[in-house]
Amino acid sequence: MKSAQGSKNAFNITNPARYRCQVFHYHRKLSRLYLSVYQGQRSQPAFFILFSDVAYIQAPMSWLGADFEIAERDDCVALMLEAGLVGEAIHQFPDAYASITDYARLYRARSLHCEIRIIASSAAIMQTIPGEIQ
Repeated sequence: MKSAQGSKNAFNITNPARYRCQVFHYHRKLSRLYLSVYQGQRSQPAFFILFSDVAYIQAPMSWLGADFEIAERDDCVALMLEAGLVGEAIHQFPDAYASITDYARLYRARSLHCEIRIIASSAAIMQTIPGEIQ
């Protein structure tokens, strides 16, 4: 997976429009979001995506498309400001929230009807999920 901000097709998925995503599980205490990713109309997931250290989620429970990108840092900071994750001091003191902004990534995907936005420190494709989550 690509981790650089500004990366397109962050998970290197071939034909990402042919997939559909569904929120599988959110582990509140660990701030982990698991998505099931299905190819076409298949009933078994092709793989899962794990987002770690999740700070913000804007997404329906399911959507078409798995073409995630990692937005530019400025877009991530703007959403963090909008959501109240960082304060206005970031404009005067850009490093004031470095412990947050240096590690936060804004993962975006577009569906026909909405934009999916997830702020997390990292994300990875998984073939299976831990047994305690199932």
